Amino acid sequence: MDRNKVKLAVCGLLLAVVAGTASAQEQGPRITVSGEGRIAAVPDMARLSLGVEAADATAAGALGLASDQMSGVMEALSAAGIEPRAVQTSTLSVRPQYEQTEERREAPVIVGYVASSDLNVKVADLDGLGALIDKVTSGGGNRLSGISFEVADPEPLMIEARQAAVKDAMAKAALFAGAADVTLGEVIEISEAGSGRPQPMAMMESAGMRSMPVAAGEIEVTANVTMVFAIGN
Repeated sequence: MDRNKVKLAVCGLLLAVVAGTASAQEQGPRITVSGEGRIAAVPDMARLSLGVEAADATAAGALGLASDQMSGVMEALSAAGIEPRAVQTSTLSVRPQYEQTEERREAPVIVGYVASSDLNVKVADLDGLGALIDKVTSGGGNRLSGISFEVADPEPLMIEARQAAVKDAMAKAALFAGAADVTLGEVIEISEAGSGRPQPMAMMESAGMRSMPVAAGEIEVTANVTMVFAIGN
């Protein structure tokens, strides 16, 4: 390589290092803190994961039985006032059933098939959840794999949680600055990370659904922020 080019490259690197050092010095001392905000709320809607399961000697037979059961479930949901747009198919499967032969060395043989299908259902009437589950069971539903609770409009809660997170971060910054005997300056940077809407989940399986008590409880909305403050002596 040309010596002049090498010299230019080295000079450029040195200038970059000097500029970076000067920039860091201009920034001055800082303090970085994180804050968290948590807001509890009573949910006003639920999501059910429910469905049907049927077995038969053939795959077509199992699918036919499951289809008939699902038709009954859909009719029960409609009769309960659940709108079609609030119902969505989430899974549809057919799997073989195996049986081990007397000769253990031989591969298991297929003795039948199991068909299953699940729906995700949005429910606004939380007080009527137990009655809805009864109707679904009577209509042919024999699977309930989950219930989650949420709020229809979470944004106001998120705003409260973010405000609480900022207050928490500012309180920490003031505490640290006081303990270090320095003056807390202006906010230089603020960023959000890890905010979310966790939902309690009750997991249940198979057919024991009738007259099941359902408690919505509370959900918690969280927000997390990171703030950078200037500090002085």
